[in-house]
Amino acid sequence: MTSAAPVPAPPEPLAPVTSPPTPSVPSVEPWSFARRFGFRFVFAFVVLYHLLFPLYLIPGLDEVLSKQLDLVWQPMEVWLSKHVFGHDLVLPTGPSGSGDKAVDYAHMAFMLSLSLLIAGGWSFIDRRRKEYVKAYDFLRVYVRYILAFAMLSYGFAKVIKTQFPFPNLERLTQPVGELSPMGLLWTFMGYSPGYNLFTGGAEALGGLLLFFRRTTTLGALVVVGVMVNVVALNFFYDVPVKLYSTLLISLALFLLLPDVRRLADVLVFNRATQPTVLATPFAFSSRVTWALRGVKAVFIGWMLYSSVSQNLSMYEKRGDNAPNPPLYGFYDVESFTRDGQVLPPLLGDTWRWRAFIVNRHGPTVRKMDDSRKRYFGTYEEGSKSFTLADGRQPDAAKLVLAVEQPDAEHLVLKGPYEGATIEVKLRKVDTSSKFLLVGRGFNWVQEFPFNR
Repeated sequence: MTSAAPVPAPPEPLAPVTSPPTPSVPSVEPWSFARRFGFRFVFAFVVLYHLLFPLYLIPGLDEVLSKQLDLVWQPMEVWLSKHVFGHDLVLPTGPSGSGDKAVDYAHMAFMLSLSLLIAGGWSFIDRRRKEYVKAYDFLRVYVRYILAFAMLSYGFAKVIKTQFPFPNLERLTQPVGELSPMGLLWTFMGYSPGYNLFTGGAEALGGLLLFFRRTTTLGALVVVGVMVNVVALNFFYDVPVKLYSTLLISLALFLLLPDVRRLADVLVFNRATQPTVLATPFAFSSRVTWALRGVKAVFIGWMLYSSVSQNLSMYEKRGDNAPNPPLYGFYDVESFTRDGQVLPPLLGDTWRWRAFIVNRHGPTVRKMDDSRKRYFGTYEEGSKSFTLADGRQPDAAKLVLAVEQPDAEHLVLKGPYEGATIEVKLRKVDTSSKFLLVGRGFNWVQEFPFNR
């Protein structure tokens, strides 16, 4: 007799298949009044101060728009300077190369005052709104591109070496004690192509990182590190770019604000932190998203092209390897005759020349009392003469000195000069042997420090 087969137990019911939970969109917390007011102020200031960005990237449009905008701002800045600060503002009649003119400080004060008024009016009109998430995202993108373009411009000006040219022949003969603080800095920076490449590369790297959301924090950190040094140099060497360099570092700090706590947790408090949300608050279709990426790529390409091409063009004309003018060089004065009378080389003589220097911008005369006089002018090969105008007064009456060249190493200048007739015999000097700074170069091995 066989036993019956065991009856299998009924299978357990399968658990219902469920899809993964959809993450809920976090609700936006209301901003405090101080945060809303601060955003309105910063938004107004950034837009007003950079009103022409990115229009000034279009060649020829920058100068036209700037003049039109000055017609709007400057009358109000003159009024503010006179009635609020008690200063009669004198408007510049032409470019000066300084970014710290009185009108620049007046412009900054006016922009800050106007932004404060706009923030106040905006706070009253839009007092019911509790946050500005989308507007804040737009502002961050705008600041990123403004700062990126500035860093690329300054960075490539160093990488291609147009901002700090190698010390010219006049500077090489100038005693250190006669240098201005800015002149000393320009000489220090201009001497080394490698250091220019290093500092300019860091600036350009910071600018490039700012183009992308994922690398914005890293780019802002790089820019802050670079610009702290630049701001210090501008202040402590009296370079008139103090206002603008301070503004650039302020924009970089603005971009870092959302990540300050996370950075402090990692770098200071050794605490874990959470990733930030990189998505934009704007919802676009995939087609629009790809179109915007295309526009972004074209815009970035245009900014890179503008910065590089402008500096390359300048480098070809005025860079370290640009062609030298005819008779370029440093010339010692062998003899100096005034109205037929030979003047001996007496130290302190305010009339006799010590050296004649032909630079790219024009000749410079150095006298026995170590005073210098710069001239605008060039050597005319057809007439064998130098046509010179006072370096401080380029529109002044010109003087013409005839040039004789007995051989490749000597020149003779003849003609009227400061109410007399002069004849100056000059001998060209080998600058690599005369100037230690030019001939020393780089050395891997040094048994003793070569500090002269």
